[in-house]
Amino acid sequence: ARRETAMVNERTSMLINPMTCDDINEKVFKHYNYDGVRAHGDLDTIARAESARARLRRTVPLWLGMTAVSGYNCTRLGVLSVSGRAGAIGGLAFGAFMTFTTLRV
Repeated sequence: ARRETAMVNERTSMLINPMTCDDINEKVFKHYNYDGVRAHGDLDTIARAESARARLRRTVPLWLGMTAVSGYNCTRLGVLSVSGRAGAIGGLAFGAFMTFTTLRV
């Protein structure tokens, strides 16, 4: 039972990673002996993963804006309150992290 669960998790992990058309042909259709009906579950998983990646990519302007505003506030740390300083530095770090993360997806 454990081995089957590990194999299912490994297959799901493989399916949610970005795939080219050749990858889909080799790893999905060939796996099901080119039976599209049996491959439907895997194809649905691939489509949902790609849709989630596209939604995440659309948030890049939000993270860039947050990083820019926080960067501006970091240039004026001397006039910010203690909580403003923490927010500016934290916002810059978090915004930059999320920008790079969403661009890598």
